[in-house]
Amino acid sequence: MANTAEALTLALPVDDLILVRLHALACFSCGSTTGPLAPAGHVYTGDGDGGRYGWPVVACPEHADEPATADRP
Repeated sequence: MANTAEALTLALPVDDLILVRLHALACFSCGSTTGPLAPAGHVYTGDGDGGRYGWPVVACPEHADEPATADRP
């Protein structure tokens, strides 16, 4: 599982493609929904008050060993 202690925070609002990934319905790295999806750590969104909200994300077999990283700060 990826080390997410220093994971980037996604800026809100996020688009529908990112939302599907945040709900662990697709690989966070590529968006694939095929193959077994494995836990891949957490990514974060702002909570509106300066804090962060963690989302458990998943990865496809191709990206299972890569850290989950946010596409934007």
